[in-house]
Amino acid sequence: MFDRSDKGIMLKAIVVAAPILLCMGLLPVLSFYIEKLQERGRTEIVEYISIAQAAMEVKFDAADLNGWQTGYAFDIVRKVEGATSDNAQARSEFLRSADNFRRDIQTLREMPLAADQRDLLDGVQRDFNAFMERDRDIIALYRSGLPAERDKASKLVMGEEIQIFTHISQNTNALAVAITLELMKKVAQSNSYGIVARWIMLVMWIIASAMAILLVRLLHKWLGQMRGLMEKLEALAGTDELTQLPNRRTWDIQIEMMLATARRYNQPIAVALFDLDHFKQFNDSYGHPEGDRLLREVAVLIKSRMRQSDLFARFGGEEFVLALMDCDLPQAVIRIDSLRRNLPDNQTFSVGVTLWMEGERIHSTLARADKALYLAKNGGRDRVVSVEPPAGKGEER
Repeated sequence: MFDRSDKGIMLKAIVVAAPILLCMGLLPVLSFYIEKLQERGRTEIVEYISIAQAAMEVKFDAADLNGWQTGYAFDIVRKVEGATSDNAQARSEFLRSADNFRRDIQTLREMPLAADQRDLLDGVQRDFNAFMERDRDIIALYRSGLPAERDKASKLVMGEEIQIFTHISQNTNALAVAITLELMKKVAQSNSYGIVARWIMLVMWIIASAMAILLVRLLHKWLGQMRGLMEKLEALAGTDELTQLPNRRTWDIQIEMMLATARRYNQPIAVALFDLDHFKQFNDSYGHPEGDRLLREVAVLIKSRMRQSDLFARFGGEEFVLALMDCDLPQAVIRIDSLRRNLPDNQTFSVGVTLWMEGERIHSTLARADKALYLAKNGGRDRVVSVEPPAGKGEER
């Protein structure tokens, strides 16, 4: 479940957390022995402990919010499709954390605070409102879909938004420290040593508990994010960024698996090279953004018409490759003809198709399909040309 690196991190976390957990276990025992000591000023200190707990919740919420903001900020910078969707994991967790932060600020606001503490809380509230307003602007820019607007959103999410949140973190830390110090001061002013001892122990218990919880939460989140990031990076390494189809690297891996299956079950595999007709002219006439849109839409449409057992990948530019499992050459020509009908913007494909022969390398099969593609282009484009394996003749449709 975990690799060696993950296990090392978990071991370090256990070593760090062990003293905290030991302290948490000893505190109730020590508290039992000071139970009979005189207790004065209990009510005021209990009330202030509630305030300290609320301040720590706000601080933890800020850390939680920052973690998920960083996650979906990376998705925006990498231009991951659906990054700003409210259903995306990082984005939905960010919105949940924002609701918790807003709720806990309101809870703390309703408690009796000193003037300087209330000023700090007001500063946190103003920064949070500005942060969420800027976040709405960034989401609107990104969802526009315009490259320039998305670039602007990336700069804002990694620049101004992070600056605002840094200020929020500083203020929440200052607020938590101020309230904790005030709590310690009130405990120290207690006339009874027993009460001082008891509540110092209680404060230690709260801090130790909070540190342990924070350590576990942050470590768990960090491991989850790193694992998710590695999975995304692995997927990106094998996926064409524009069309989200398998790229050449993934094709080389998956086609070998298909060939192994074909050998085992003695099934034919048809391999075809697709080339969008006059794509350069389309790009020159309508611009590269429109060309990119056309490639995406064509990829989505053809993929939706394929079987699960087939493999469709982008080799680069306007060239695509298709492997049809358990499909002979006449069947392949018919199926490819159906795949390339009614494409966006009345676009057409020239296609060269051939059969893989038992024992030959896939590069030889691709070279034969490329020869058929050349014949399709020279024959007027918008057609499928099939070439039999060696000793066979090409057949055009």
